[in-house]
Amino acid sequence: MTSILNNGRLPGGSIRGRMWRRLSRGLLLFGLLTRLASAHDGPSVIVDTDMASDDVRALALLLNCPYLNVLAIVTSDGVCPPDVGATNACRLLGFLKQSDVAVGLGRKQTAPPPSFRTNATALDWDKLGEPRIPRTGLHEAASLIRLMAKAAPDPIVYLCLGPLSNLADALEGDPGLAARIRSVLWYGTPPKVSPAGWNALRDEAAREKVIAAGLRVEVVYWPDETVAPVLDDALLDEIAGLDSPAAELVVWLHSTGRGAELVRARHLRLWDDLVALRFLDPALGTLTPVAGQPNWSQWTPADPAAVRRSFCALLRAFPERATVIMAEFPVKPQDLLPDVRESAAQIISRHGLEEWKAAVLTSELHRHLGTYSIVGAKMGLRARERFNVALDELRVESHAGLKPPLSCLNDGLQTATGASLGRGTISVPTNVPPACEAIFRYGERRLRLSLKPEFARRIAEDMAALEKKHGGLTPSYFQEVRIVSLKHWLNFDRNTMFDESEEVIRISP
Repeated sequence: MTSILNNGRLPGGSIRGRMWRRLSRGLLLFGLLTRLASAHDGPSVIVDTDMASDDVRALALLLNCPYLNVLAIVTSDGVCPPDVGATNACRLLGFLKQSDVAVGLGRKQTAPPPSFRTNATALDWDKLGEPRIPRTGLHEAASLIRLMAKAAPDPIVYLCLGPLSNLADALEGDPGLAARIRSVLWYGTPPKVSPAGWNALRDEAAREKVIAAGLRVEVVYWPDETVAPVLDDALLDEIAGLDSPAAELVVWLHSTGRGAELVRARHLRLWDDLVALRFLDPALGTLTPVAGQPNWSQWTPADPAAVRRSFCALLRAFPERATVIMAEFPVKPQDLLPDVRESAAQIISRHGLEEWKAAVLTSELHRHLGTYSIVGAKMGLRARERFNVALDELRVESHAGLKPPLSCLNDGLQTATGASLGRGTISVPTNVPPACEAIFRYGERRLRLSLKPEFARRIAEDMAALEKKHGGLTPSYFQEVRIVSLKHWLNFDRNTMFDESEEVIRISP
């Protein structure tokens, strides 16, 4: 595998090289600002990878997600050398038509390459086409990380699929960078755990620098890697039936040449893929603090079969809500009422355009902006994301009853899922105690989502305080309900606010 770089080096030593760097930096800033201005995505992320085959699958999952804003991919010296990794990242981005994602490469290690390097470099990368350098050029990883983190509207999430070298280098050059990183999700092993994982051993000094920076780090790993799902022919056949470029990418790289050999040998498992799955579907596992290590926690999957199902679901194409009457959906400030106008950009940036659409339509249907209808929209969209399905594909059983304010949940559920009374795809049984909970069915799968007690208490306390302040359900009470509901809309994260449990129901023929 050859590199699109000149001997793996970026230009920079000559006057021409320095001019190139300044021009490239200017283009990058312009491209980033344009991307951020036009994006209707959710969290901003940087992906750090050594471009092994499991990293490719993780990238496919992340780039297939419509509500993420992937700012950059930076490559480290791990399974692949950084220059070859950057070349293949450019191929991958071109194949997925994501050429606006910036690419950076890290420094080469003095340590010898791993014995299994050819498992990644010998994949049939040429099948993806010629590598297309992003219009902003290629960049030194640490500088790119610092630039992206500073330009992003909110603190970024850093997803690391290899050694922590690039992050350590970026922190060393800018100690204030830590404040611009919301969290780090890393496939590795917690400090002091023996034996340490390969990503930790590849650059132990980098891990120590990250520890010293005081960042919030989640270590994502299988305590027993032998239970991790195998990427076998059966799983590849299932992926081949999914209609998305991301699924096609995974199949192409694993169906011929070295990739096919590794599949036949049952060598490949869902390893680094787990970081993307943790980020997109956190209910798959449990999060516990790392003893004796402040700000560090470990996330471990609970059920390998559920991980496999989620992996396939998240590779499907996620259809966005299309309009029926409107030429475009209202997102411009001049199209919104003044109080919503102030929060809209933050809400869209934090939670994505699809949640914005669902909650706006819910509020128009519901005739006022209220917390439980917003919670219903978040719950319905979360269910669609868990199953990775379009509107109108779920059957819903709401346990919110028929009495407000809890029953307001039902309006949000209908709008976010497309399940409706008219279609006969939503029901509200009255023989169960009312609860902020719903059951969603898709084929043989059933998912139960219920509002976590701490969120329910927050809502109850906020509403009780308003009622006391305004002497009951007065006009001034409802005016302030709108203000509080906007705050709940902005601050409640659909990925973490629900207890989630899923089961497979075998339907008899």
